[in-house]
Amino acid sequence: MPTESSPPKYAAIIDALRARIIDTTYRPGDMLPSEAQLVREFGASRSTVVRALEYLRQQGWLEGVQGKGRLVLGRPASPLTSLPRRAHHLLRPGTFTDAALLTSGRAVAPPHVASALGQRAGAQLVTRRYLLTPAGGRPVGLTSAYVDASLADEVQLHADSPMADDLVPYLEAQRGVIATQVIEQVGARIPSAFEATALDTDRRHCLATVLLTVLGATDQPILAVDALIARDAVQLSSLFKLP
Repeated sequence: MPTESSPPKYAAIIDALRARIIDTTYRPGDMLPSEAQLVREFGASRSTVVRALEYLRQQGWLEGVQGKGRLVLGRPASPLTSLPRRAHHLLRPGTFTDAALLTSGRAVAPPHVASALGQRAGAQLVTRRYLLTPAGGRPVGLTSAYVDASLADEVQLHADSPMADDLVPYLEAQRGVIATQVIEQVGARIPSAFEATALDTDRRHCLATVLLTVLGATDQPILAVDALIARDAVQLSSLFKLP
């Protein structure tokens, strides 16, 4: 069961400054208040403020200007665009040739999904399930996107929300978070009767599974996508660069 705790002070500063950039309190081209002003405002040490500002610089929100301070650049593009194509399709099914939304609403999350999102077993999450089908071909994947129910309520993500295939950009825009990491876990299992029928495959065949967990700035999970990939889909592959 997850423990309730306040975010670190530097994370609170990150969230506050990022929110001000998003709502245009600080516009692109503006200079941020000085470190000394931020120290007084947030009641934090200078090292904590510098840590928050350095994180925002690394993420593309700010730029240091010698002798002047920090220049506001605006909202950076989501780094998800740099993901492998397979992960991009699973996180944003709307980019696929044909992504049919099968179900949406609240449901009990599978144990591995609940664990990935830091939830207790049996937790009810907001979920959307899609069937991925390339043009003129057979279905190649089933994906289920899961969001914590309290977060979904906070950003007004309901069953009939129109942004069904764009959850990550929607959460980024509504909550001011930026996805910073995606954890990929690949496995295999036998499909259920429904899954075998939907993917037009033999239930006796073992299919590939992919669990993608999207993390935000403070390494807190904001979204999980649980996918089942048909055996005749494009082979999963990864490149590992060695020193």
